[in-house]
Amino acid sequence: MIRALTLIFLLASAACHAFDLQGHRGARGLAPENTLPAFARALSIGVSTLELDVGVTRDGVVVVHHDRTLNPDIARGADGRWLEKRGPAIHALDFAELQRYDIGRLRPGSDYARPFAEQQAADGARIPRLSEVFALARKAGNDAVRFNIETKISPQAPEETLPPEPFARALIAEIRGAAMAARSTIQSFDWRTLKVVQDEAPEIATVYLTGSKFDASALASIKSAGGKIWSPSYRSLSEPTLKQARALGLRVVPWTVNETAQIAAMIELGVDGIISDRPDLVRAEMQRRGMPLPAATPVSP
Repeated sequence: MIRALTLIFLLASAACHAFDLQGHRGARGLAPENTLPAFARALSIGVSTLELDVGVTRDGVVVVHHDRTLNPDIARGADGRWLEKRGPAIHALDFAELQRYDIGRLRPGSDYARPFAEQQAADGARIPRLSEVFALARKAGNDAVRFNIETKISPQAPEETLPPEPFARALIAEIRGAAMAARSTIQSFDWRTLKVVQDEAPEIATVYLTGSKFDASALASIKSAGGKIWSPSYRSLSEPTLKQARALGLRVVPWTVNETAQIAAMIELGVDGIISDRPDLVRAEMQRRGMPLPAATPVSP
């Protein structure tokens, strides 16, 4: 009996630390970002984790969207026309008001669209609730996929979102209500929300995001803040910084790695996972190397 329990524990530990293939905003290179079609595409390809972003509407609904305000390169109004400039903040709108905007297509010819020539439009797609993403995974029959959820909040724009504490608490409540705490991580560039999660929901893991302009001394700050996972821009990641992170006991999952050569370089470097707009390319490289692959669970949005 003891041997059996030990084996189960070892297998579970190995699963927790398997290479983490994360579909960035679902699969942004293939379908409109942070939409149910994008998450369905990622689940159908087969990923370990759905990476996504959240905000909170004026009426308290946790929704999946990257920008704190509506982006004119992806948002069209009820009249079908592209927004001429940045739209209202997500937090300034009720959920019903937010549903008037179509985010199922990139604005043709925009700089934002240029890197995503293979993205297939999904006209009519709306900004979903976080609960709808959880429901989609259940519909796919996928009880293993994880959710890496970024709080879109910034101290430079406090008027555009809830403050850190109520923002984090709204997200925690949504995750707990869906019984997804064991399968979720909360990540942020704004570490204030991570402190709230660590203090009030220790059962939910946190991820510390850093950008391209990265000072290696920040790794000690992550460790002292209680961080266990570091998610840097892949451009700032090198063998010395990876070794430093390892010495501090941090797992390392870089973003956003989209080209085959970049993907191969990160795997060779020894990272713990990759966040990518093209999870299909990461999966192909993993397969080429004989790495274990997450289950593909085809589903329609």
